[in-house]
Amino acid sequence: MNRGNLLLATLALLSMLAGVSLYHWTWDSEVSRAGDADQAQKITLDSIPLTDINGVETTLSDWRGDRLIVNFWAPWCIPCRREIPLLIEIQQEYADQGVKVLGIALDEKKSVVEFAREYAINYPLFLAGNRISMYNAAFSNRSSAIPFTLLLDRNLNIVFSHYGEVSRELLEQQLNPL
Repeated sequence: MNRGNLLLATLALLSMLAGVSLYHWTWDSEVSRAGDADQAQKITLDSIPLTDINGVETTLSDWRGDRLIVNFWAPWCIPCRREIPLLIEIQQEYADQGVKVLGIALDEKKSVVEFAREYAINYPLFLAGNRISMYNAAFSNRSSAIPFTLLLDRNLNIVFSHYGEVSRELLEQQLNPL
């Protein structure tokens, strides 16, 4: 192998290693800020911090005992816009059975608040802000896709997850056995 090819191969290998390192650094950066590596691995869903559209801080543990539908969405996302009316209906119809819908929005507060008013959203909304990497890691959304919907049991265990627009039939298939 001549010197030029060796240099090119070395640069390619270094670029690949840098890309993998950057991927892992950005994927885990928010979770790692919680402390050392051992502590970051101990983060559980119930300790996940949430900031609602009014700026109130809470954690997912405030809903322990309820079955949760957690929906990642954004006002500019067309499939998200189509499924919001369904989530509003599910919140109304299943609330007395201990089901709560929680929306985590990937947009600025102003857009989310305007959208919530326009659609008369009847469930709590939270802003992802700079925590999106932590949320994606905690909720196993490796693709960072939206809409992304999860069902958590009363102990905050993920029992179902779905990429893309969710249907009533699919949600009810998952809710009824619980």
